[in-house]
Amino acid sequence: MLHTISINKIVKILKEKDLLVENHVSNSELSFNQVSYDSSKVSGQTLFFCKGAHFKVGYLKLALKNGALAYISEKKYDVEADFILVKDIRLTISILAPIFFENPADAFNLIGITGTKGKTTLAYFIKNILDEASRTETGLVGTVETITGITHQSSLNTTPEPFDLQNFLDEARQAKLPYFTMEVSSQAFKYGRVLGMTFDHGIWLNIAEDHISPVEHPDFEDYISSKLHLMTSSREVLINRETDYFDRVYQTAQGSALLPKIYTYASEKYADSVDFFYSNVLRNGTKLSFTVYGKNGYKENFQISTLGLFNVENATAAVAQAKIIGIDDESIRKGLIKTEIPGRMNIWEKNGVTVVVDYAHNALSYQALYESLKQYYPENKIISVGGQVGNKALQRRKEFGEVVGRFSDSIIITADDPQYEEIRKISEEMASYLPVDSNYEIIEDRVEAISKAINNAETGDVVVLLSKGTDNTQKVNGRLEPYISDTKLAKQLLGIFKN
Repeated sequence: MLHTISINKIVKILKEKDLLVENHVSNSELSFNQVSYDSSKVSGQTLFFCKGAHFKVGYLKLALKNGALAYISEKKYDVEADFILVKDIRLTISILAPIFFENPADAFNLIGITGTKGKTTLAYFIKNILDEASRTETGLVGTVETITGITHQSSLNTTPEPFDLQNFLDEARQAKLPYFTMEVSSQAFKYGRVLGMTFDHGIWLNIAEDHISPVEHPDFEDYISSKLHLMTSSREVLINRETDYFDRVYQTAQGSALLPKIYTYASEKYADSVDFFYSNVLRNGTKLSFTVYGKNGYKENFQISTLGLFNVENATAAVAQAKIIGIDDESIRKGLIKTEIPGRMNIWEKNGVTVVVDYAHNALSYQALYESLKQYYPENKIISVGGQVGNKALQRRKEFGEVVGRFSDSIIITADDPQYEEIRKISEEMASYLPVDSNYEIIEDRVEAISKAINNAETGDVVVLLSKGTDNTQKVNGRLEPYISDTKLAKQLLGIFKN
């Protein structure tokens, strides 16, 4: 679908929002049929946006060479081109993106999910249920992949930048998808990636301190405040009764100008005070069965193909959301049981050795993962392999030391997207938080670290590979360096398949 926006309309909007500083576009009749902040994706009739802490004038020159007709920026560059100066380029993009793409999210039922952990698992549970119910593919934007009915690709961010996000939603509108499920990160709210969007349904999973760093959120208050925006931008909300700060989350939803209908879910601990709760959790091999109860006598049994009580919690949220929408139970059953998410609580066993691959990377997800493992493998030796990212989410290093250290019999600390920091420095900081007399070592090469853990494991041992899952790159000094992925490496070492 071809979209156009005139320079006059842009200037009018920027004036209304008090963002315009100067307008130096000579042709008042100029229109654009493409907007971009990526100079490699510029063609004729493009309006180019200069943004980012690392922006260079060379990017602008390449955009102009490729056909950009004008640029928008917070500063004037020494180039021959028409331009518009604004007070805040990020806010300008956030406002113009849905307008340029003509508000595509209005075309389908939009579901937004936020929380410190569990967003991806819940997103797949819901998507698969909706696929079954609608008998067609439904949309998805999340940590792992993006599916629009036209595009199906791996994701770069949990929630894309505004122009990319609106383009994906526009594709879903063109494909006439009935539903679209989105993971919505705290960064998406903080930096306006979903500004102006209204969700038909907003789901709150949980909250714990995470993403606190100079380049993310300065403190927890900024983090939770960002996430709370979902409660004020949704027509209906579903809240986990067992989340920390439940009263604040609930009251925020109550105070929304949208006056949303508020639903709650939890374990049977809150059976008398929530709309949906789960009970009767039973393990059958690598599957879990459970019962969901709801008001007005609702009671149905379901099964999921992934272990972990936290996955039952996510599945209960999916059941609750599906019933709120009006989905039949058979579609829910089919959607739940077929959901298997690579890199999330994947378990393989061979020759008496168990290998678990999970994306757990912060205190909340570590705690949930290891509590489940201790339940399923109470007497087994646990060997953990993992690292932490460089230059952000600095508190996770302490969380690794304290939580992983408490549950593990031995630990190998290794690389995990070190970026501009030295792997040894990150690893030694993590090690400083381990319990005294912990059995650990640092092996900077992740392949070597995992290989040692699995190859040296003895019968009955459980090897836990943390945080990278199916990721096939390492982020090093601003580059994406190839990496086999924890899942492939684990299978290869176990002899499940050969590369």
